[in-house]
Amino acid sequence: MERNEIVRKIMANRRPRDEFARFVVTCVSQQLKETHGEVDVEIIEAEKGYDSVWSINGREVIVLLETEELKQAKNQPYAIDEKLWQRFRQVGIVK
Repeated sequence: MERNEIVRKIMANRRPRDEFARFVVTCVSQQLKETHGEVDVEIIEAEKGYDSVWSINGREVIVLLETEELKQAKNQPYAIDEKLWQRFRQVGIVK
């Protein structure tokens, strides 16, 4: 297991779900900024978890981070990242 994965698992287990969601969103937004310039994101509490509302070079994308997915992050610490990247691929923001 990679060192980063171990650290991520510890964070997923010790942080409240909303803090972990914000951490992951911040990591992904920093990566996007390196290649896509202007990126803003906001986390909003939703009925089934948290909506991550993204503005990427003027395009808006909303990705629901479900409570169950955040619970599973304790065992799969990069699942939320993958969900975000998959959605960005679906809407044509990244290849």
